[in-house]
Amino acid sequence: MKLINLPNELLQIITSHLPRESVSRLCLTCTEGYQLFLPTLYRHIELGHRTQIKQLEQGLKRNSFLKETVKEHTHILTLKSRQGGNSPWLIISLFEQLPNIKQLLFRDFLSLPVKRVNQVLGTLPRLERLHFQYCDLISNPQEGDEDTKQILCNLVELNLMWTDFSADAIRQLVLITPNLNRVVLGANHNRKRLANDAALGILTEYCRNIKDLSISLQQIKETSICQVIQTYGSQLEKLSIRCEGNETIRTISQYTKKLQQLVIRCNYSGYNNVMNILKECQYLTHLEMVSWPLQDVPSIVLDQIKCRHTNSSSFIAAPTSLYIEGIKRTVALDRQDLLEIRRLCHYS
Repeated sequence: MKLINLPNELLQIITSHLPRESVSRLCLTCTEGYQLFLPTLYRHIELGHRTQIKQLEQGLKRNSFLKETVKEHTHILTLKSRQGGNSPWLIISLFEQLPNIKQLLFRDFLSLPVKRVNQVLGTLPRLERLHFQYCDLISNPQEGDEDTKQILCNLVELNLMWTDFSADAIRQLVLITPNLNRVVLGANHNRKRLANDAALGILTEYCRNIKDLSISLQQIKETSICQVIQTYGSQLEKLSIRCEGNETIRTISQYTKKLQQLVIRCNYSGYNNVMNILKECQYLTHLEMVSWPLQDVPSIVLDQIKCRHTNSSSFIAAPTSLYIEGIKRTVALDRQDLLEIRRLCHYS
């Protein structure tokens, strides 16, 4: 049987596991292959410079089938800046031909004006996820909040990885994305004083529906982290955060009663009481303590992990009292571990 004679559902499964180059070759086999595999090829469009945009624009003008395919099947768009990071080539007329984009990624943009970003977002009515990687978001002094007109009701996820920003830039961005429920603020090299702290305050001011939050920003005050946890605590289901001190632990245990998944990355040395989290957060099904000093990990937690990995050589099977002070490890507890610890501690 020929490949193109297989059911469309099976062909979609097969091509979803193939590299882009292989799908491109399938499109060149015959007319029927072109029509079958082009939607898969153009599900994700990646544009790296102005020339690629011009080529795509010309193709959409000449090829009606390509135009309809892109309009219907393109769901992911990646924009890369390989020419010094400027953004004049962000051509709005092209994005208006991509009405079904659900995920947009900006990568390697230097000095990327948020006003320009918002203009692009305004052409993508079904956008759900917005990602930035290795960018620097800026806001020109003359740009005010009054320029913001369109609210992106469908956009629910914002992800910033190694992306710097000013406080005004973040404000302009979240003003049009009030329905965010998942936010990832990854580590960055932000040299704008207190911009990272300001971003957390702006987020809690304009985005009230966040249930999944990850914060890895450096050089932020513990009070800023605790304020975010207090604001979203009653609705948070997933939290990944840098632990800057004992107050972070206390705030998590006090305010995040509905938390299901928690990742804590240790960023300090000193006494803490993680057991309060295990006691108070009864809905937890996953707890991960990343780079945690072993002397600060509760003994009952270490005992439970040793019990689970009795036959595993990857974990030190020595008594808790023999652990060398200062050694850091990542400790992960799953649902069964947490249930057993709660049983032993009479928390259930």
